[in-house]
Amino acid sequence: MSTSARQRFLSYVRDPRSSAPVISPFLPHPDVIRDTLASSGLPATGEPVADEIALARHLGYQPMFMTDCSGLIFNWRIDDARSTGGSCVRVIATAKGEWVRRSAREEVPWSDDAGLPVQTARDHEMLVAVCEQVGEQETTIREYFRQWRRRVGEDGVIVLGHPHPSWLGYQINPSNIFYHWNDSRDLFIRSMDAVCEASLYVMSIAAEEGIDFMSDSSYGLEMTSPALFAAMDLPYIRRFAAWTHDHGGLFWYHNCGFTRRLIREGVFNTLGADIIETIAPPPEGDNDLAESRRAIDRGICTKGNLNLRLLRDGSPAEIASQVGRMADAVRGEAHVFSTADAVLEGTPAANFATFIAAAREATEQ
Repeated sequence: MSTSARQRFLSYVRDPRSSAPVISPFLPHPDVIRDTLASSGLPATGEPVADEIALARHLGYQPMFMTDCSGLIFNWRIDDARSTGGSCVRVIATAKGEWVRRSAREEVPWSDDAGLPVQTARDHEMLVAVCEQVGEQETTIREYFRQWRRRVGEDGVIVLGHPHPSWLGYQINPSNIFYHWNDSRDLFIRSMDAVCEASLYVMSIAAEEGIDFMSDSSYGLEMTSPALFAAMDLPYIRRFAAWTHDHGGLFWYHNCGFTRRLIREGVFNTLGADIIETIAPPPEGDNDLAESRRAIDRGICTKGNLNLRLLRDGSPAEIASQVGRMADAVRGEAHVFSTADAVLEGTPAANFATFIAAAREATEQ
């Protein structure tokens, strides 16, 4: 009896010893999906979810899709009357007044120049106020997740977007995080707690509407330290994981950075994660897959590892060879064949198809 892509993925994470292996590239760029469909003689609709489902069926992999989370809490509205051609004013109404964010109309997300709103003590107060009123968005949030489940159906799994309490739900510039942690710690912790509580509310609706994995993510050691990871990130990751398991769900943890030390010292075994990605190799990360897989508890499924630049710039023969080494590194272990982060724009269709074909050959041995 055949199973759906969704059920195959979920069954493997829950019980990899008695389930077929899974291949699931991480969020391929829409242009890569389009080009690979074209090279296979298949039409593209321009609808990213439908196009990836069509490609996954053709190539034989189990796709995953990721939703929003923080954007459902921080529902900024553009105020055209106060905006100009080059700058943009966004607002959120709260019980404490209007929270205003001014930034360039075109900005790079998560960058130090993104103009994110948390800069002062008052901004922390406004962030908390927004988090406390998330219940007012229930109908919008529920319909958002319901539509996602309808679009994907049984053709793939859906992962909740990462809440990131230590990033204040993407409301603080990366360069400011550690200044606020050092200089305004009580305010920062109160804001992190508020983001956590609001995210748990979003999770409760996501779970009811059939979202498959709750999740979180954090910086690797290229951006933080073991002590800061333990203080700023670990308590929230564990709380999200415990909540997810209390509600019968599966928890997904993402870290595409330098994680080797955290893995070797057993920290990742304490996250409460059911699946950990991306076990990134150099230069994205610093992991040797075989070593990392040996250090991670056998009850945890790992995912990822294929170097993104190799996938984009290497030859099909080089990619097939690397997939073979990946298979050797995780033989007998629970591992989803995937990439070290989102598949880059510009990755040739032949390379993407080669990765899937090589992974299928390796998992069928």
